Amino acid sequence: MSIARPLFLALTATVLSTALLLPPASAAQSSTPLRDYLVEKKAAIQAQSAQDGVPTAIHTKVTAESRSGVRRLRIGPTGTFQYLSDSGRDYAGYNLGAGSWDSLVGVLSSAIADEYLVQAAAANIPIDGLDVVFTSIPKRKSANLSYPNNLSYVAYIDSPATDAQLQALKRSVHEKSSAINLVTQAQPISRIEVEYIQTPATRDPSLPPGLRDFITQEKRPAVLAKQREAASGKPAAAETLVARAHVEPHTGLRQVFIGKDGYHLQLHDSAPGLLGYGLAPTAEEHLIGVTTTCPTHIFEVQAGARNVLLDSLEVTADAELSPRFGKNVSGPARFHNIRYTARIESPASEQEILALRDAVEETCPLYNLVKDEQTLEGSIVHGAYKGG
Repeated sequence: MSIARPLFLALTATVLSTALLLPPASAAQSSTPLRDYLVEKKAAIQAQSAQDGVPTAIHTKVTAESRSGVRRLRIGPTGTFQYLSDSGRDYAGYNLGAGSWDSLVGVLSSAIADEYLVQAAAANIPIDGLDVVFTSIPKRKSANLSYPNNLSYVAYIDSPATDAQLQALKRSVHEKSSAINLVTQAQPISRIEVEYIQTPATRDPSLPPGLRDFITQEKRPAVLAKQREAASGKPAAAETLVARAHVEPHTGLRQVFIGKDGYHLQLHDSAPGLLGYGLAPTAEEHLIGVTTTCPTHIFEVQAGARNVLLDSLEVTADAELSPRFGKNVSGPARFHNIRYTARIESPASEQEILALRDAVEETCPLYNLVKDEQTLEGSIVHGAYKGG
């Protein structure tokens, strides 16, 4: 008691003294961390608008990691940011990272949240809290192709703005967002260029197990099991994909919780000239990244189905993103010149590898999603996200 009582009195005095320093409720409401952040964002937009805008070069590289087949995504010319993309155990994976489909939904939630921040700052619309929940129900497009479809989101916006102002904000977001444009408009994408290196038919027995062992011993049995299940005629349940992007009010960083349980967590930052801290990639960079992890995985799937041995697999993607702001900018930011290259080491013939590439282009979900037009619906809840 002799120790607890002085501590209690000290804590009480501290709380009371702190309370006396707090501004009245009305004053506190006029300035919140996210409102202050948007004021700084507005200044950054004005500074960029006074300079010539330059396009952003985006480079991503995905490597199929040896015996595990896990897809390691590196973003940037030096691979500054890295993510793991993996499958569940039913598809020869270890669930070490979110899959391409789940990551796509997560990146879209983040990109849309970022666009709401940018457009709110540009329009002087105060926001106190922002969460974007994005969902998708995959749809089969053909016997050999299915991908995320029925794209939609709900933006939870805690703001004193009127409903009319928020609806105008939404229209601006849909007009300006490069991410929304990428998935709702058919994009001209290059064929996957192949760099083929032939390897010996028999591996050196002194070497540890590698990618060809993963393909033959893990991926092929899983792929054949999936094919038998599909041939049985039993319709597969369409599982809803979901992700939530939460905006950290002091920094504008987006924490992305992927899956209904938020099992996988990803982080996105703003562009360097728009208050970015260099702590994570932008959503736009990661969006090109997930369209690179997907064909890498489908190369593994098709190699398993066709019994094509692979010793090394690396897929790169390059794209350009036009500037958002600048005195020479006449339209919203858009992705251009998206192109893919697959570097493959294999004992198979070059003809077999090119046929493998053709099969990947035909069946890769995100490669085809971007090539096709999609619909995307958005709605706003005027209030803070309550969870659930």
